[in-house]
Amino acid sequence: MPHSSGGGHGGGGFHGGGGFHSGSHGSSSSTNNVRTTRYSRSYFPGAYCFIYYDRLFRPHTIYSDSLDQDKRKQSLATIFVYLFIMLIPLIFIFFQCFHTPKMIKDDYNTKIIISDQAEVLSDEEEANLKVTFESFFDKTGITPSFVSIKDKYRYELEDYAYDFYVDNFKDEKHWLIAYSEINERSHKWFFEGMQGNDTDSVLTTYQTDKFNKALQKALANMDNTVYQAFDKTFNDFSSEVMKPYFYMEKGMIVFTVIWVGIFGFLIALQIHSVITLKHISESVAVMNGEPRLEKCPYCDTPYYAYSIETCPKCGGVVDYPKSAKVNPESKDPEF
Repeated sequence: MPHSSGGGHGGGGFHGGGGFHSGSHGSSSSTNNVRTTRYSRSYFPGAYCFIYYDRLFRPHTIYSDSLDQDKRKQSLATIFVYLFIMLIPLIFIFFQCFHTPKMIKDDYNTKIIISDQAEVLSDEEEANLKVTFESFFDKTGITPSFVSIKDKYRYELEDYAYDFYVDNFKDEKHWLIAYSEINERSHKWFFEGMQGNDTDSVLTTYQTDKFNKALQKALANMDNTVYQAFDKTFNDFSSEVMKPYFYMEKGMIVFTVIWVGIFGFLIALQIHSVITLKHISESVAVMNGEPRLEKCPYCDTPYYAYSIETCPKCGGVVDYPKSAKVNPESKDPEF
């Protein structure tokens, strides 16, 4: 069935139609099987404590629920999995949003109708407008038609255009522009487009919005007659409508931003996990309860007991080296 391609009115502004209907696309995948290791700067139940020292010799603690050093490889694999899941629909969206219009097949009754009931065109202008419409048909395969009527406002005009289309065209390859003039003194007018479904590949929302905006501007120019406004707009539109272009609808833009945001956040978490695991690979696991902060007897550099054998700063032997055995009751080393 035909549908609106949008329109405009003499009060200023134009509105879009439903010229391009894209199906909803998504990607559902389960990441529950991708086991990620938990890390934290504070203790949580079941966590192991790891201690490492930075380049400024400062001690740090990291808590993790795994002692497996191979988890770093799993985190890297998870990053690639998230990247794959994120990029597949984006690639599909990119190709869907790149439009290369193709001429519509002329396997239908291509009769052009110009019905000037409101008498806004002269006989000569009707003949010239028909030539312009024929030129548009030659480039697109879509047959334009025009009907004018008195005293029809926007929604009345849209209903009128729909009824006129189904009564006069038995195909889905026409593009009807209905024009309504309220009265000559008020300078109020409306126009509404009605396009067949088979024209959607050429008359996308992006293209019809451009047309409606241009026609709105031309009709609002008091120096133009109705004929001049339609003739110029169609001629200009004919020269552009079949050129390739890239266009993403607002709904698709919102989906893309949310999709990239979600997986960008997950990837950032995994990158942080990889960095944390790098520290863990250089760290010492404390297996005897909570770590205890001590100071080097030579330079007062802080360190965690039983995590190192020599001070990371001065190299002196610490009082509580990691090679010592710990008495669980006193937490003091036994040599």
